[in-house]
Amino acid sequence: GGGASRAVSRRADGGVDVEWHTGAARHEAGSPNVIGAYAIASACKALTEAGFDALVAREQQLVAWVRDGLAAIEGVRVLGLFGPEAERVGVLSFVVSGWNSSHLAAALSAEYGIGVRDGLFCAHPLVRTLLGADAGAPGECGAPEGGSLNAVRVSFGAGTPDEHVERFLGAVRELVEQGARWTYRTEGGRCVPAV
Repeated sequence: GGGASRAVSRRADGGVDVEWHTGAARHEAGSPNVIGAYAIASACKALTEAGFDALVAREQQLVAWVRDGLAAIEGVRVLGLFGPEAERVGVLSFVVSGWNSSHLAAALSAEYGIGVRDGLFCAHPLVRTLLGADAGAPGECGAPEGGSLNAVRVSFGAGTPDEHVERFLGAVRELVEQGARWTYRTEGGRCVPAV
């Protein structure tokens, strides 16, 4: 496939002769990703048409909304290196007092259909530093090796509808105020609904 072969022909005895390209063309694997290239071009066109300034403004509006909404929920602490007013992309990490982050993420997923990430996010020393005193509090249901608490990370962007933000903030508020409706257990180091 691809451009690795210059020519392929069948011999009279049924065998095959292959003449290979040399250099970089010799190492091409399969057909080019035409669909992927078209998809990237379409995404670039849509982003250009939307306008970069408008996209940045929308994302900053969402960051402020989610950050302020989480801060208004008792026991929630948004993590950050540069203070609450620092500009951010559409990603916020947070912890909730009294909740193991794996348990909170599992409850958001199972009970509300909301996907978030929990863990130390390929930045173990940084997240542990941001967690500070909370880092040593192991919790039930999926605490990572060594018993360290981890964080929850929510991601959103300019295309995130307002109702998704409202649903997320409402779900976190309900879980903090009322607790999980389901029972959870640890399986393979992860918190999962006990069925």
